[in-house]
Amino acid sequence: MEPNNSKLNKEEKENVLMVLNEFSQEYKANTKAISMLAANVKECIAKVNEYIKESKKEHSGIPGIQQVKNLEERIEELKKLIHARPAEVKQEKRILLFPEHGAKEYYGTVLRWILYIIIATYGFFLLKYLIDLLKNQQ
Repeated sequence: MEPNNSKLNKEEKENVLMVLNEFSQEYKANTKAISMLAANVKECIAKVNEYIKESKKEHSGIPGIQQVKNLEERIEELKKLIHARPAEVKQEKRILLFPEHGAKEYYGTVLRWILYIIIATYGFFLLKYLIDLLKNQQ
């Protein structure tokens, strides 16, 4: 039985070696991926730190109270612009019988057109009468 045991031991050893080789290859691949991720994380941390430093430099010159005052001034300017905008113009069309301004020109124009209408209707009825007279004579 010992020869069988040694055979099994050899097969077991080969299987164990194969499994160990596979694990070692996976371990190497994982260590490469981890090192790449660590490098990417370091780059991102550096970029974030640079951004934080830049933002501190921009805001370090103006204290918080001055920023609030600047905001209040800008809000007041916006309020003035909103209130200063031109009002909406409403167009109204109406017939004026008694105008407030320019009454002389108004009545001159209106009465002239009324006169034209009267003359046109008088002319129409006169021509109609003449045409009827001519038809009756024939």
